[in-house]
Amino acid sequence: MLGAVARSVVLVYACGMRVRVYGSDEFREWYRALDEGAQDDVGRVVEMLETCGVDLDFPYSSAIRGTRFPLRELRVQSKGRPIRVVYAFDTKRDAYLIIGGDKTGDHRFYQRTVSTAERIWREYISEG
Repeated sequence: MLGAVARSVVLVYACGMRVRVYGSDEFREWYRALDEGAQDDVGRVVEMLETCGVDLDFPYSSAIRGTRFPLRELRVQSKGRPIRVVYAFDTKRDAYLIIGGDKTGDHRFYQRTVSTAERIWREYISEG
């Protein structure tokens, strides 16, 4: 999905099985609003997810606690800003990018983001 954005980045991260990566409308809208540098930084980590699938681990990915679903987050640093992309794997083991955000100075980031991500994920899995 974002391969063209990160095409110039050389990845030196060996992993297992490649996965397909899809994104929600909310994710795509958020991504398009990012500046070019942040898009490149997010694209680089999304490409790592595509390459590594479920094997992508910390510091690039981690589980989100306190959610009813097995949600994870991509952990991106962009110009010193901690950007997060909430995602999950569907029953086919494809990755679904749910929503993104910048958690700089936002002490309620997870509280707000997780409830929105759960709603979007619930809608996605009910369609499948």
